Amino acid sequence: MTNSLAGPAPIPGDFPPGRWRGRWIWAAERAAGGGREVVALRHTLALASVPDRVPARMAALSRYALWVNGTEVSRGPVRANPRQQPYDEVDLAPYLRSGANVVAVLAWRYDGPKPWWMPPSPLANDLHEGAFVLEARLDDGWFVSDEHWQSRALPGWGENVVDRLSGRGEEHVDCRVLPADWATAVDAAEAGGFARDVGWAPAVARRAMTTGEPGRAEPPSFPGGPLGARPIAQAMPVEVPLRRTAAGSYVADRIESGTLVLDVSGPHGASVTVRVAEFLADGEPSPGEHDACFTVTLDGTRRTAESLDLYGLHGALVDAGDGVTVHGIGVRTRTYPVTGGASFRCSDPVLEHIWEVGRRTVTLCSADAYIDCPTREQRAWVGDAVVHQMVDFATNTDWRLARWYPQMAASPRSDGMLPMAVAGDVEYADFTVIPDWSLHWVHAVWNSYRYVGDRDEIAGLLPVAERVLRWFLPFRNADGLLEDVFGWVLIDWASVTTEGVCAALCGLWGRALREFADMAAWLGDESRAAWALDVHRRLAAGFDLLWDGERGRYADALVGGSRVTAASQHAQAAAIVGGLAPRERWARLVDVLTDTTAHVDAAFSSPDAPAVPGGDLPVGGDYLRIGHPEPWWDTDKQVVRAQPFFRYVVHDALAAAGRADLVAGQCRDWTAALERCATSWSETWYGGTVSHGWSSTPTRDLVVRVLGVEPAEPGFGVARIEPALGTLDSASGEVPCPAGLITVAVTPTRLDVDSPVPFRHGGDAYAAGRHSITLSAGQPAASVDVR
Repeated sequence: MTNSLAGPAPIPGDFPPGRWRGRWIWAAERAAGGGREVVALRHTLALASVPDRVPARMAALSRYALWVNGTEVSRGPVRANPRQQPYDEVDLAPYLRSGANVVAVLAWRYDGPKPWWMPPSPLANDLHEGAFVLEARLDDGWFVSDEHWQSRALPGWGENVVDRLSGRGEEHVDCRVLPADWATAVDAAEAGGFARDVGWAPAVARRAMTTGEPGRAEPPSFPGGPLGARPIAQAMPVEVPLRRTAAGSYVADRIESGTLVLDVSGPHGASVTVRVAEFLADGEPSPGEHDACFTVTLDGTRRTAESLDLYGLHGALVDAGDGVTVHGIGVRTRTYPVTGGASFRCSDPVLEHIWEVGRRTVTLCSADAYIDCPTREQRAWVGDAVVHQMVDFATNTDWRLARWYPQMAASPRSDGMLPMAVAGDVEYADFTVIPDWSLHWVHAVWNSYRYVGDRDEIAGLLPVAERVLRWFLPFRNADGLLEDVFGWVLIDWASVTTEGVCAALCGLWGRALREFADMAAWLGDESRAAWALDVHRRLAAGFDLLWDGERGRYADALVGGSRVTAASQHAQAAAIVGGLAPRERWARLVDVLTDTTAHVDAAFSSPDAPAVPGGDLPVGGDYLRIGHPEPWWDTDKQVVRAQPFFRYVVHDALAAAGRADLVAGQCRDWTAALERCATSWSETWYGGTVSHGWSSTPTRDLVVRVLGVEPAEPGFGVARIEPALGTLDSASGEVPCPAGLITVAVTPTRLDVDSPVPFRHGGDAYAAGRHSITLSAGQPAASVDVR
């Protein structure tokens, strides 16, 4: 079988509203095996000639992969809360031919929630037991899923979960129960029908009956709602073969993410297990506790077997039975497309490499959602993804995933707070919340407002943002400050004091209040804007209690009404971006943020010594279970340094204070992370995974701060171009906006712009087109509104 996942997109109006014509179907028999049930479904489509277009849509509980004549056409659906599950759309015409066509599906149902799948209630209806539906529009009718399809349960295709954190373990595929030509073989003697293979039976319809309703086999069906079209692109698979080492293992040149593909032969009933590894030791794969494996049972022939689940890996160990020959192992990458040719160049090759590594890391963490990493978890964390989104807005012309992220994550609990990770096991279990993650999500909504400016989109998200903001109100004390907020107040993996009144949390709430006010006023809702600004005024007045005049900085917290001596970059940066620090303090706060001689690499994972950059300490550690250890550093003189995730807030604070010229130098801090992995970013300065998208802030900032390109108005119909080279001699690049690429080249004395939209620079307005602007060497950077 081959892969495509390309072709013309359906046109709005292809599918009339209301009930589908396709029916929910599944295999008549149940497949033995735990963890996952997999079925094969297939049917023939006989055509005298191929229509110009054959728009099709499909959905499944839990997942499916669709082939037409042996070519993979679609895989999905995208992760979502089941109550707002989208369907997939594709034009089948490019894959069809005159005569008999084979439409084949593998559909699978997970036994319970996964990091990437959230099940509906098991009491809802029989869709919970697995279901697939398809309908395709032909010139003279419809091709639909129904009981005329053939089905086959696939025993031995289950999985077992070993590691609770990753939700992974061992995935199984048994080639003995599915012929190699199952997706292509047609009996020509039967008018477009299949040969009567043993093991195939008519599919059964799922009735989807819920208490009080008659039930019907066609969508829309509870609990999925009326369904909606797929909001993002399909992945574009690329075959990446792994290289066999002298020791017999397999390695890639860098971290890859996708399905595993094995070319293998051996005796009937023999098996081969591939155990993936994120890390290499002396050039050989070194699997850890969170790494998963894939086992294939052979049918006595040479087969190409592919996993259904996705894996992130740098290498793999192989355990093959007697007589088994592994002819090759590869990864069929399944990351979200990066389009449009955006780029960044400058006079410092190290910064150019840092830009490339960040772009690559976000790509690794872009699947059917923004995920924390492809290797360990693959969860859609609500706060992490704000960095992924900002990188895509700055470097990718396809903004659909950047827009879908805040919409997918708009899945609040009954109290208004967002789950800390959505559309998976964490949202399903709801065992705790990360309050600050929802505030980063509000910032993501604000990013969409600025870059896309779709009024309907923002109007739909604003009520969710308001509920998030109001969730914090009961935690306000008499001074208007948030105090004793429960849940996991993470901030980032650095040693930030979060007890009592947390300065960083108050700052993030302040930023979100102002951003909400901006969006509400833009939509004409002045009363809600006024409410948010009034709450912000009280917060700003009380925040002065955190000012440590003796040390010239904000304390991390007020505990029991007293300021702690501990301070961090987080508190200073959040004070600025949250609009809580008076302008006259900005210069001092910039000094605190950038005085590296006073910074300390403190993380709770290392309770009694520095968390040395480039190291390999565990992330989180015992403090997640027993609480924060006491500071070991000199809290009177030292300031805790932010980890890579929160650095986006630090850089935003510098830009807001008029010091965007310092950002290029700040981005060079990432050279320490290159020592740990030269092709994708580490989760923290000191350890964790080496494929974490949330660490990719420099890729955004080399565009938004150094080249200085960002929206001047909601919707990016007008650009703002205010370069800040810092110590660089030159920088240039291409930056996406809805009208096309904005080309910028800048030196200390000259700015060249070719823009498809009007832009503003230095207080002047410029028409769309080409402009050469003389700059004054050493002119100060403008203050940037980063709310």
